[in-house]
Amino acid sequence: MRWIALPAGIVILVFTLFDVFRTLVMPRAARGRFRLSRMLFQPLWRPWRWIGVRRKTVQGRERVLATAAPFFFFVLLVGWVSLALLGYALILWSPAFVHGIGAGGGSFGNALYSSGTSLFTLGFGGGVATGWTRAIAVAEGATGLGLFAVVIAYLPVLYQAFNRREVGVLLLDTRPGSPPSGPELLHRMGSAGVASAALPEFFAEWERWVADVLETHMSYPLLALFRSPHDNTSWVISLGSVLDAATLILTAVEDEPTERAKLLYGTGVHAVEDLFYYFRLSERETLIQRDEFDDVLRDMKNDGFSVRPVDEAFARFTEKRAKYAPRLDAIAVLLAAPPGLWIGDRSFLGARTAH
Repeated sequence: MRWIALPAGIVILVFTLFDVFRTLVMPRAARGRFRLSRMLFQPLWRPWRWIGVRRKTVQGRERVLATAAPFFFFVLLVGWVSLALLGYALILWSPAFVHGIGAGGGSFGNALYSSGTSLFTLGFGGGVATGWTRAIAVAEGATGLGLFAVVIAYLPVLYQAFNRREVGVLLLDTRPGSPPSGPELLHRMGSAGVASAALPEFFAEWERWVADVLETHMSYPLLALFRSPHDNTSWVISLGSVLDAATLILTAVEDEPTERAKLLYGTGVHAVEDLFYYFRLSERETLIQRDEFDDVLRDMKNDGFSVRPVDEAFARFTEKRAKYAPRLDAIAVLLAAPPGLWIGDRSFLGARTAH
């Protein structure tokens, strides 16, 4: 049976190194059913989320959920190291290399120990490798150094992207409040008399923010699990609020400049679609009550916006919002984001996590 150890070890090692390459090095989303990150995400995040959303306070929920992403990354690193260790151990235990291990005998336990000392560059503790086994020991030492070097280089990139995302979320917090919402954003700008002048620049700024979130979160999907350090804020809800604001301008307002809103809407829909399909989710039904929309339109009219007739505006808004809202809502529920006005599971999370 020992003859199968060599091909099995090679398969495990190739799978591990390719998974590290796709996850940390390749600048695009790693897809496929057989990925270590995907295998760990389902069994770890679902129960973690279940425990987190059932905490009695917002602080308790966020304390539990905020530790998930760093912990998952640590587990992922341990998984890569363990698989590499096992793969090299099987190779060393195979008939082709077991006799070159040195002192300690040809048991699998001794091969595993020798693999560990090489991977962590400790050197052989039980003897000196001989023959072609020395090449395996050198390759394993290089693998260990390379693996940890890539991880160390990956962390600054990850946290820089997180910082850029959260700067935008924090700046939005000062405009529509927290959790943010599109109608509240338009209400505050309209009541201050700055909507016509400020909205195009605001939409342009958020178009760049959305594009950056799409690029970084598709390249490093673990970023999606990193939660905002501020109360009642989330990148998902922030994205939904600015998309709702742009959609309201495009469908409910007659004389406002809409070019920037169109560009933001297009970029936002693209981002939501890509992230939705990456996480392989199912769309959620999102219904906005007619009387709720009527109240929003009435406030916009009072704030100085030239609004369309209610029936026309509601039909246009519902049609255009359907292109992103069911998918964005699914992402928000998956990540247990603090519910906003029209995004997230308000019926469950809001009731369970009230102060």
